[in-house]
Amino acid sequence: MTERVRVAAAVAILLLGCSGDATSGPGRRAGESAAASREPRSAAMPHEACVAGTNISTLDVNGDGQVDIRTEMADGRPRCRETDANFDGRADIYRWFEPSSGQVTRVEEDYDFDGRVDVVASFEGGVIAHDVMDTNFDGLTDTWRTYRGGRVIELRRDADGDGRVDTWERFDDTGRVTYSATDANRDGTPDEDDAGTPAPAVDGGTAAAAVAAPAPATGTQKGARR
Repeated sequence: MTERVRVAAAVAILLLGCSGDATSGPGRRAGESAAASREPRSAAMPHEACVAGTNISTLDVNGDGQVDIRTEMADGRPRCRETDANFDGRADIYRWFEPSSGQVTRVEEDYDFDGRVDVVASFEGGVIAHDVMDTNFDGLTDTWRTYRGGRVIELRRDADGDGRVDTWERFDDTGRVTYSATDANRDGTPDEDDAGTPAPAVDGGTAAAAVAAPAPATGTQKGARR
């Protein structure tokens, strides 16, 4: 450990000891509420290794001699599949399956073909339940959505790129907006002139290498660029 790292660690410990709980009481950043501390924060888009085993089937879709689809099999059923949608030699779509049922459990997609994942969606019973997105293609999460019956019912977004949610929307089962709020004063919560407050997001139990779900209690953790 270098001297600089040791000094930084000591300062961090000292600050924690003096400030108390960073998410409540005197230790909380001025203007930041407990509700704001539970919102998801921007982080690197997650990515899980997909086809990594030895039982792999391949397919050349366009006949150019390069593999376009690679599928890892488990007990004769697909476990994970990588697809090169634009035939540039690298995967753009990743799909994970529940081997016993064949239902999709997770999908990652690279929309702009830059080699980085732009959306990660998790599925329950073969139906999309949550997703997290990088809408400006900077490699960081900025939009978190919750679904019901395959339809978006709640959206959270970091529109100004400061890493914190500043836009909230809720929808009914027909797609009609039932709640909309913004955070113009950047305190991490909907402004007072917005009617009502957003309902607590569903806790999807997101972990560092797990499906990225819009769960404000945990957020989305950093993942590796492929």
